Amino acid sequence: MCKQRFALLLLAGLFLYGILGMGKTPVPVQASSLPGFVSDPEGIPESTAQPTTAPSPTDVPAQSTGNPGSDAESTENSEFVISGNRLVSYRGTAAKITIPSSVQTISSMAFAGNFYLKAVNIPDTVTKIEAGAFYNCPYLRYLAFDGNPTMQKYAVYNCVRFVNISAGKNTKPYRYALASDIPVVATKKSTLAIKKVTLLAGENEKNALYNTYQNVQWKSSKNKVVSVSSSGKMKAVGAGKAEVSATADGVTYTCQVTVLKRTINNRIIQISKSIISKKMTRYQKIKAVHNWMIAHVKYDYQGYRSGILSPLSHSARGALLKGVAVCDGYAYAFQKIMKHLHIPCRFVVGRSGNIGHGWNMVKLEGKWYHIDVTFDDPIVNGSDANTIPRYKYFLKSTSVMRRTHTWKISKYPKCKSKKYDG
Repeated sequence: MCKQRFALLLLAGLFLYGILGMGKTPVPVQASSLPGFVSDPEGIPESTAQPTTAPSPTDVPAQSTGNPGSDAESTENSEFVISGNRLVSYRGTAAKITIPSSVQTISSMAFAGNFYLKAVNIPDTVTKIEAGAFYNCPYLRYLAFDGNPTMQKYAVYNCVRFVNISAGKNTKPYRYALASDIPVVATKKSTLAIKKVTLLAGENEKNALYNTYQNVQWKSSKNKVVSVSSSGKMKAVGAGKAEVSATADGVTYTCQVTVLKRTINNRIIQISKSIISKKMTRYQKIKAVHNWMIAHVKYDYQGYRSGILSPLSHSARGALLKGVAVCDGYAYAFQKIMKHLHIPCRFVVGRSGNIGHGWNMVKLEGKWYHIDVTFDDPIVNGSDANTIPRYKYFLKSTSVMRRTHTWKISKYPKCKSKKYDG
């Protein structure tokens, strides 16, 4: 018993240390402090996360000599240590379990360090899951919720093979998953993360089979079009169409893959197919493109640091095909996508502080607004890996933009509306 208590205290200490170690506040760096604007915008030829999405399983050293993930299932209460209505710990070795209906709270560290667990069904009798309840469960794949329990931050932490949460839409577990950057689905049935996708040749896209703890066999119908790894990583090889299948427990699920040649026009077509629908309003389309660029394009911080910026970083080609750009590259790319969507858009030449800068204006509901995608995709703690959209410079009026930007106002449409200044 002393050894068990010591082990739990040690794990608790490590867990708290991990949380405290993540306590540094990200410091965004605005692009206003970064160079990269070309004074002649027409002069560049276009030809020239969360703890639960941690390291891949292959990077995790062996931590147990037991038999992880036995396919046995268990709901026997003898394997659950319950005090009152609180689940204190689980000492079973099953791969899939259901929490007993007598449990209302799953305590912190209740499943810490379990090397057998792969899937957990959580009934609607559970009302609270504490921080670290599922800590360091290296084979845990998913949690399935029947109810609407409160989930503390880091309830699922350092589970390196964790795939998804299954919960009803707008429930607390559903919102927890979104806030924690964990994939979430509203069904308990096994389903593919991606069922249809358009890729450009040379691109990779990770697929996953949700709500299963069984081994998944991946296969491509045409390896010359798209190949797929044993972990579901799809690689677009050449133009064409193919199916990628995932088979688990005797059932096969398919993903339709279209691969296009790697051109700017095809990238714009791909973006339109993946994020734009006919039912969307113009506002929704503009926002979707803004967010897509932040998720897929990074500021060329390395080029800035080295003092050598490639002409490609100043172009739409750099942003859309290489995923790297500086301010004018962002703005050119945004303008091209807007043109494809028949949304009026202007490229604005100006400055931020003492540095040349470029951004856009878009027309929405008959009125013009400023939009600066570069500034909404800042450098954070010296890293250009940010994918979180910000909206500080999204559909802003002239009065807001003049606080940080300067431009020849007489040359551009007036942005008087303050509807989105917020």
